[in-house]
Amino acid sequence: MEPIPLDELDRPRIDVTTRVSGLFRDAFPQAASVVNDAVDAVVELDEPHELNYVKKHVEEDAAEFEADGVDADEAEKLAKHRVFTTTPGGYGAGTNKAVDEGEWDDRSDLADVFVQWGGYALGSRGKVTEAHDAFERRLSGVEATVKIEDTAEQDEFDSSDWYAFHGGFVSAVGEISGSDPASYVGDSSDPDNVSIYTNEEKVRKAMRARVLNPDWLDSMEDHGYKGAGDLSTTVDVALGWDATTGVVSDTLWEHLADAYAFDADRQEWMRDVNPWALESITATFLEAIDRDLWDADDDVRERLQDINLSVEGDLEANTTNAMTQTQSDD
Repeated sequence: MEPIPLDELDRPRIDVTTRVSGLFRDAFPQAASVVNDAVDAVVELDEPHELNYVKKHVEEDAAEFEADGVDADEAEKLAKHRVFTTTPGGYGAGTNKAVDEGEWDDRSDLADVFVQWGGYALGSRGKVTEAHDAFERRLSGVEATVKIEDTAEQDEFDSSDWYAFHGGFVSAVGEISGSDPASYVGDSSDPDNVSIYTNEEKVRKAMRARVLNPDWLDSMEDHGYKGAGDLSTTVDVALGWDATTGVVSDTLWEHLADAYAFDADRQEWMRDVNPWALESITATFLEAIDRDLWDADDDVRERLQDINLSVEGDLEANTTNAMTQTQSDD
């Protein structure tokens, strides 16, 4: 590992903290070793703090760990952690699990989950150790988060993993440091035309390009039960993005409700092929309102409640009729 000389680098050495998935941890432990070797090499350089932020922060954090009673060698080791992951055998960021199960009161709860799931350092040769204090210390100083996307085949609303990791990171930094970081998405799906967006811009781009695209919405009807289920998942992901980062505006919520719940033809189709999806969609919209993520008008809330109760009534009636028929057959 050979550090690039500062006169060639032509900028300060930037301190970067990474949160990698369990899959990455298992498949590419050697990549984490490279990062750890790089930190070791850069910390040893005789360079001023204003040009070497890695050295600056390692020395500051090591001193604070020692002040807390940690042995000097262990303090330096903790201060050098820059690659974090889940516990061995664990996968995911946890944030989406909390959102899906409703086990949170405010964003600080989601931040706590992200820290608890991700507070394990991935060291040289793939060794994983518990390092929650080091992870929180790293998060407390983050000024910008970056998520790299290298494919156009998926977007921010394809699954809850997207907001679980990046949204969870943003929420943890915001809650621990007291202010939200700048947040970016690097789109390298076209290597010859790499684009940088703010996270909010990228979420809104995905909304316009697919989630609220009439052609895409209509195409989901070709997939029947599964298509309706995917619409329900999309609304769930919107809730997760707003809960962690606040990037879904009231206007976007209104557009989602118009397209996914209030559109008469789409509502009729979902009642026919998958009423459970429609029930879930309206319940998620109501949850967004109840959690003050969406400042909806009272009449909008009432319309959503009416649809939700109507679908629940239909499902209950169908279940009762099915049970009665079964008893009659017996």
